[in-house]
Amino acid sequence: MTDTSKTPPPEPYDLDKCTVKIVLLLHPCQTDANDSDQRSPASPVFSRRGTGDCTIAVSTHKDIPLTKIVKRSQLSLPEPITELLAELKADLPQREFHARVKQSKKSKTSKQKITHTAISAKNSQPNESDTSNIKQVQLF
Repeated sequence: MTDTSKTPPPEPYDLDKCTVKIVLLLHPCQTDANDSDQRSPASPVFSRRGTGDCTIAVSTHKDIPLTKIVKRSQLSLPEPITELLAELKADLPQREFHARVKQSKKSKTSKQKITHTAISAKNSQPNESDTSNIKQVQLF
């Protein structure tokens, strides 16, 4: 039997022999109120006239990442990433719908808890004729 509780040996500090983590953050595009949704034909999924920044971070092991901020227009993403972005873009309306439904359920649950708490507090208030449990509060 092999012991699966052992931690794997540490990876060497060799770029070809260790796991490299790459994080790509596509920040929202900045548009003017008068600006229509004119997208660049070269990057129709995530670019609007090449505006907007992109943060790129790379690291290995658990080290602090190296980061760089560039304009989206400077990016040339590989096909698998652009395909995934296109799928995400098409799926966003459905995701927004589910997020709203989830938020609405949370809101209803929260309102029910508040109502239930208010009813409980109202029922637990002392009887007006019974002044033995009433404490005086000094405001000033």
